[in-house]
Amino acid sequence: MLSYIRPGDIIWDVPVVLFCVWTVVLVVASLIVLSCLRRETKKFQKRLSKADNKEDLVRDIAKLDFIMARYVQQFLGQGILDKLANSLSKDEKENQIETLRVEAKQWFATKVEELNGMKFPEKVVKRTILSAIRTGLTRHPLDLRGSRRSLEAAKIFLEVEDKKEKMNFLDTSMIIGTKSPEPDSSSLVCPTVACQWVTSKFLKLLSLLVSHPNTIPLLFVFFSFVVWLYDCITDMVIIELLWNFKIPIMYPVNESFIAEEVTYLSYQTLTIDLYAPLLLLILLFSLMFTLLSCSCSRLSDRYRLATMYARPLCEISGQNMQDPTTLLARYDFQMSQAITASLPQFCLQFAAYMVILYMLETLKGLSVDQATQDTVQEKIDSFAFSSLWFSGMGSGLSLVVAQYTAFKIQHEHDLTFSQRTVYFFSCVFNTIAMMTSSVVFVTLILLPVSTYIGRYHIMILVILFAAILGLGTLISVTLAIFGMDPTTITTDRVVTRFQTNNLLTAFLRFSQVASGQWATLLGATTIVGNIFSLLTINLFLPPSQLLIHPFCKFYATSPRSPALHYVIAKQLVYYNILLITSSILLCVDINEYGFNYSLTPATKNLLVYANLTGVPCIFLALLILFKFYSSYDIWTSNGVHLVYQQDLPTIIDSPESGVDMDEDSNSVCDQTNITLLIPDESVDMNDDESATIDSTIISNGDTTPTDEQNESTEADRDNLTKKKRKIRIVKHTAKLNRKMKNSCCSFVTDVAMVDVRGKWVNVSD
Repeated sequence: MLSYIRPGDIIWDVPVVLFCVWTVVLVVASLIVLSCLRRETKKFQKRLSKADNKEDLVRDIAKLDFIMARYVQQFLGQGILDKLANSLSKDEKENQIETLRVEAKQWFATKVEELNGMKFPEKVVKRTILSAIRTGLTRHPLDLRGSRRSLEAAKIFLEVEDKKEKMNFLDTSMIIGTKSPEPDSSSLVCPTVACQWVTSKFLKLLSLLVSHPNTIPLLFVFFSFVVWLYDCITDMVIIELLWNFKIPIMYPVNESFIAEEVTYLSYQTLTIDLYAPLLLLILLFSLMFTLLSCSCSRLSDRYRLATMYARPLCEISGQNMQDPTTLLARYDFQMSQAITASLPQFCLQFAAYMVILYMLETLKGLSVDQATQDTVQEKIDSFAFSSLWFSGMGSGLSLVVAQYTAFKIQHEHDLTFSQRTVYFFSCVFNTIAMMTSSVVFVTLILLPVSTYIGRYHIMILVILFAAILGLGTLISVTLAIFGMDPTTITTDRVVTRFQTNNLLTAFLRFSQVASGQWATLLGATTIVGNIFSLLTINLFLPPSQLLIHPFCKFYATSPRSPALHYVIAKQLVYYNILLITSSILLCVDINEYGFNYSLTPATKNLLVYANLTGVPCIFLALLILFKFYSSYDIWTSNGVHLVYQQDLPTIIDSPESGVDMDEDSNSVCDQTNITLLIPDESVDMNDDESATIDSTIISNGDTTPTDEQNESTEADRDNLTKKKRKIRIVKHTAKLNRKMKNSCCSFVTDVAMVDVRGKWVNVSD
């Protein structure tokens, strides 16, 4: 590579030194964090061995489930405009909601009184009830409907507790009676009654535009498609502009013979003819991966599931249809572009842009005649791609949305608005850090070999593959030194049961395959795409990595979970290896190849931006994530830590064996995790009719049962409805699976079904 240092240029300037200093700071901070994570993992094992589920002391949780089902059903059909309108005018439906809130508060008051009678401290009582809400209403981590009910129940309970703490501060006590609820002081009030009435009616009129349950899910699906399309189009624009750019300037052999001898290679061959096809290759591979992995069919699954969870009638317990396998994969289309193309496209686009400018500036400085300098300067001025920033924004938006969406796989319906906002900002800062660190690494690799790969284009793939393989080896060795092994984690694992005997099923268990001639093509493409996606996924925010890792998935339940400790350590190790390697390459490029970072504004700004948005954004992202769990998470901020434990192997290799229907019905049927279903013909019609009648009685949300009816219903619930409800859920799930097979990719099937049988374990203090 030719190099040129102008008079007055300082190659070891402040940005270069500061970049190395930031790397040292990150290494020291990471060592401290890793040691703390090892200590917390050991503490977790002790807590797990001594776990005692005090939430079993809270009885009659089914009554709370019935109350919260009706409560969620009342406000589920309301949009933002409806809720705002109801805050201005109290209608009959709002009064029903307040009545249910009072009923829930009375239930909580009764349980608090029972636990106080057992001489438990106030904090223990609070944590016990919150744990009972989470474990009683949420059957398993992918029970989205149960998580929504538990969130609303916890908000009502904490509202009562907060008022009690305020009253206790004044040395008084609060008694929750049966009188009518107090008016909501947080509701919006207009200056006059007429203004308030007009505003309420206007908002209700606007809400009619989005009142249909399918409208909001359709808008979000459309937004996901727009983000994917915008990212693809901006990448295509950059490829088209780069491909049409011409640099008809011959490349000199070296500085001593610059005026006498030139090669037959031009700058067009060394730059444009190399990077434009490479960007096109990555884009085509991403599109092919999206197509052959059948991620497009997940759009229909996402729309159907979002519509189902938005319908008030589907909230009744008799229609609790939730397939964990489909829930886990419903966002695959939105994330496929981000994890396979967004980050590589961004890195190569900006790295190629800076390398080309650096080579042209070097040629301009070494040229002896004015005509060549003018020609090079003209090319430099015309090489400024304004659309490059639009492509970078598209890649950044795709990565932010992918991280936020990955967290929503499990927590779509149990996050408050403040939680969503805080986590979104954490995703933004982590995206900035991963994009900055990656583009610096790729640029420093391409600079010293720019002329070599320009002569032999195929070598760029070899060099990039070798760099990635070296990074992976260093990261694996570092994780092994600190004892971070995901196979030793026994909690929060995603357990799968195979239903096909395809080749390499262990690597494809979270994917789809076909039969016959399509099996090899889809399987090979999926494996290559999953391996390639690890480059991006391992830099995601730690909770977002858990459920989108292609080979080893975990549930995001608690910050005390060893699974979260592992991904935090893995992310920090990735960042450390990336920045340490970049610092070494920077020093080598300066000493051995005479790299002058201040030669072009692009390379100069690169190090300046890296110092501002690299390591500082990593710290900000993790700090906001810590604040998310310590202050905004409704469970962990109140000292409730629950993990999910399954006494099953991670991979159940039994495609030809069915589920034992004599197993505990609570573990198989109530959690709606049937892996191999009973055909409809094998179900007795008498049982079906009785199950239908029983489901109608249970799911009548319009009538409020009396206390005597509640007691008799809850007393006979276990003996009367267990077998009937079991058959009912199996039939609904069979119908749901038939709908899945009739999707746009009907010739494919899931390699394995997610098995969610297990139990919640309380690891709180």
